[in-house]
Amino acid sequence: MGSCNTSEKASIENIYKLDGMVPFFKALPFGLQHILTMFMANLAPIIMITSSANPTLTPDELAKLIQNAMFISGIATLIQLYPVWKIGAKLPIVMGCSFTFTAVLGSIAANHGYGAAAGAVIVAGLFEGSLGLLITNWNKVVAPIVCAAVVMSIGLSLFSVGARAFGGGYTDYFGSE
Repeated sequence: MGSCNTSEKASIENIYKLDGMVPFFKALPFGLQHILTMFMANLAPIIMITSSANPTLTPDELAKLIQNAMFISGIATLIQLYPVWKIGAKLPIVMGCSFTFTAVLGSIAANHGYGAAAGAVIVAGLFEGSLGLLITNWNKVVAPIVCAAVVMSIGLSLFSVGARAFGGGYTDYFGSE
């Protein structure tokens, strides 16, 4: 992972260093928090998209989908740690599901079924992966303001989902509890 000096003392101050050695019992709560956060971040987009699918997925199909997402997230995390060819950062980056296309995939699943949404993910993933490998200097092609606008639009498109969940979900008694 880099040049982590094994003779370096484990210290809580090392939590802010890239290769710092943190004492195990100090690092454990941070690791558990990260795992729990990552777990929910993997579940939320899947549940949001599949809940709008028409016809709906069975509980068995949803369980298999979640298991596959967690398995692939683990593989992607390992590739980030131990790069393969040009893919991977050699950093402890936990990979998971993306909220980027949640609104679009929810619409596709509602109008054309979950199979069409899965097909759209495959096609878009191949296209996006090819772009990522082929374009070496994104700053020359896409200005930072464009990236900021994309991130802002993703957040705003998910705002209604968070507000609805905060108010109690899709019930007749919205906001009464």
